[in-house]
Amino acid sequence: MSEPHAYDWGPWRGQWIWGEESGVVPPGPESMLGAPDPDVYDRRVLLRRAFELTDVPDRAPFRITSDSRHVLYVNGTEVARGPVRHGPRMLHYDTGDAAPLLRPGRNTVAVLARHYGHAVPWWEPSPWTHQLGGGSVVAELMLGPDRRIVTDSSWTYHAGDAWTPCRPHSQLVTQTPELLDGRLLDPHWTVAGEANGEGTGNGDGGWRPVRVLSTRAVVGPKDGTRPDSEPFGALLPRPIPPLSETVREAVSVRAAPLFGTVPDDPRQALAGAVSDATPDTAVPVPADARHGLDAGPVFLMADFGGIVTGHLRIEVEAAPGAEIHGSLVELPTVAALDAANTFGYTTRGRDDVFETGDTVGGRYALFVVRGIGRVRFGPVRVRERLRPRPEGPYFDCDDPELNEIHRVGLRTVDLTAQDAYLDCPTREQRAWTGDSVVHQSVDLVANPDWSLARWNPGLAAQPRPDGMLRMVAAGDLARDPVPTIPDWALHWVRSVHQLYRYTGDRELVAGLLSTAEPVLRWFVPFRRPDGLLHGVTGWVLIDWSPVQVAGASAALNALWARALADFAEMADWLGDAGRAGWARDLHRGVSDGFEAFWDERRGAYRDNLVDGRLGASVSEHTHAAAVCAGLVPPERKALVRDLLLDREAMFTRSPMRYRGSDTGGPTATAPVTDRDGPDWDTERLVVGAQPFFRYVVHDALALLGAADEIERLCRDWTALLSTGGSAFRECWDGGSYCHGWSATPSRDLLVYTLGVTPAEPGYGRVRVAPRLGTLSGARGEVPTPHGPVRVAATPDRVRVTSPVPVEVLHPDGSLTHHPSGSSAVALAGPAPRKD
Repeated sequence: MSEPHAYDWGPWRGQWIWGEESGVVPPGPESMLGAPDPDVYDRRVLLRRAFELTDVPDRAPFRITSDSRHVLYVNGTEVARGPVRHGPRMLHYDTGDAAPLLRPGRNTVAVLARHYGHAVPWWEPSPWTHQLGGGSVVAELMLGPDRRIVTDSSWTYHAGDAWTPCRPHSQLVTQTPELLDGRLLDPHWTVAGEANGEGTGNGDGGWRPVRVLSTRAVVGPKDGTRPDSEPFGALLPRPIPPLSETVREAVSVRAAPLFGTVPDDPRQALAGAVSDATPDTAVPVPADARHGLDAGPVFLMADFGGIVTGHLRIEVEAAPGAEIHGSLVELPTVAALDAANTFGYTTRGRDDVFETGDTVGGRYALFVVRGIGRVRFGPVRVRERLRPRPEGPYFDCDDPELNEIHRVGLRTVDLTAQDAYLDCPTREQRAWTGDSVVHQSVDLVANPDWSLARWNPGLAAQPRPDGMLRMVAAGDLARDPVPTIPDWALHWVRSVHQLYRYTGDRELVAGLLSTAEPVLRWFVPFRRPDGLLHGVTGWVLIDWSPVQVAGASAALNALWARALADFAEMADWLGDAGRAGWARDLHRGVSDGFEAFWDERRGAYRDNLVDGRLGASVSEHTHAAAVCAGLVPPERKALVRDLLLDREAMFTRSPMRYRGSDTGGPTATAPVTDRDGPDWDTERLVVGAQPFFRYVVHDALALLGAADEIERLCRDWTALLSTGGSAFRECWDGGSYCHGWSATPSRDLLVYTLGVTPAEPGYGRVRVAPRLGTLSGARGEVPTPHGPVRVAATPDRVRVTSPVPVEVLHPDGSLTHHPSGSSAVALAGPAPRKD
């Protein structure tokens, strides 16, 4: 149903509409712009417009947007769902072509609209302006040159009182439960004239004229009812394609009887059920029995065989009034439920199909069923909606284990790529500012659709007034007074640098540098005469490992220096010598001051300085970031390389081991940092990186001439295969069971093992430098703006098919140049390492 954005709509003719009950109160003595109504939250409105057609047009483009959520139906079929994640003062509209669903005679356009009224992980409230900011919809459907169906006073609405308004579960777990009474919602409300309406009040009866919303304010903008308007500014087309859709069905269902009273609250009911009815006591339910259940309370557990995410959908046959509590979780445990969204559905007795309005994620769908008479449970499905991954790019080698690691990494990124790159689809669903550098890097080498890779850094480019980026993009933790993670903004600068290297899009990069510069300048007040940052405020995280950061953090200083170098390189490319020089001057200061972290006796950089004294800890993070920032002098590179390759000295320990679906849960009382001071042998052991920071470690080893070791290091992810197999976990021990920042091998097997990278911004030339390690052969395809590059390599020969000129970097360090097309090249032998 998608339609190119090229359609010339012209000014909006549709008006903002809603029901009578709004989430804002009108202007008055207390506020001349109105104010939020604290008593109106989590409200849904059903909107509808019927019209007649004599002839169906060949094309019927539509566009629609809303504050906060909409689902658009044409003659009962869903055609759009949105809008995409956005900041509080921006809004994008969805587009498509409705012609295939139109018919001669009576037609119906319907919208299920929702306004959360409170921040959730994927939406933050907009400022209010008179009547906007408390729920609104605007839409247009083009039926011909002179005819449009637009939102205006001709539409009707029905209050969504079938849903019980709910608030978030907690301040950390801010997904909103969904409680729907099917008896109050006609299943055919999206098709006017065909609804039964008996006992529901929302068939053809009970519909009232909508309220057209005004953008008038006491000062400033003039009265108006159409976009473009405050607080959203100019409405923009959707920046990414519609999400792909795959229906996945549970592979098995088990059932167990429940005894005693079942609580009315879905979360409490499910928690009690998983405590009393374990998977060992539940018995399989044959598919051909359609999961028929007797009248007593029953616990059901449907297993999808791996992590899935999307809209959970169930079909039920029951008398009116049966109650179903449900959730989709990573594991059937109380700890998993502590982080999961829950729902409750009451059957209407006919056409009982329930689908979650918000996306949910997990492997196990849990249900507590309280029936009235016999209840027949139909298929349990998830309508997965992820950003598209077109066919083409691949990696294949002679080691099945590495192939599986690559595949699972891609699946992990897919599951965490919706309207933004997410941390995990099963719990928070937040677009953390720094996490996405890994997701993006995987997409740039393994997905020909770069739209999300290009869009996500711009989504996160919404700084605070002081220039620092917020902890997450467009979500509940993007608001004051939530502190930020300063180093996550530095990973964001690296994501801009990746756009520079891969896309070569000057306009895109120049626009993002206007945000990157204030980010870098934010750190300057923490700089002392030694050139280093000291006492940086906020949550200096670095990684879920006990990296010591008190005082002057070596890892943070190195990440800042890397970002300064990235910025200078991009500014030079754009012809901005002044800003490039400014960044390089700061980088030189860090480089000079960084010597203070070196401990000659230990032969390593220590992690921090406190009051002029070196700390004791040594970490992989500090050394890797220092290499990537160009802070390690030549005479030390061999020592640093050996430290990074000494895997027996590495130890990893994460506070996430207390938090996860199998222990504790996200609101566990255990600390979220592990920084009380080293309690390990700091003269022998090195703090190792969790999966996230390994992207920096692997980059560093490649710069140190050890790219041939990365194939071996990617095998560490075998441990994560054993904890589920369908997606990679957040940490080596603990955390979410599906976390996109853990997918680094899916980048590195193409970038370092097969060795395909841009030789200049935008792939004007491609560099191929296979470093197979222990492999006897590898093959793959990498997307570029000019078409795919295909590479097949053995230890002594490489064959390249490329749409652009190729330079082959041989193991001995020599370069050979080759024209576009197909060619086979004998690889020169490796030169001895100069230690």
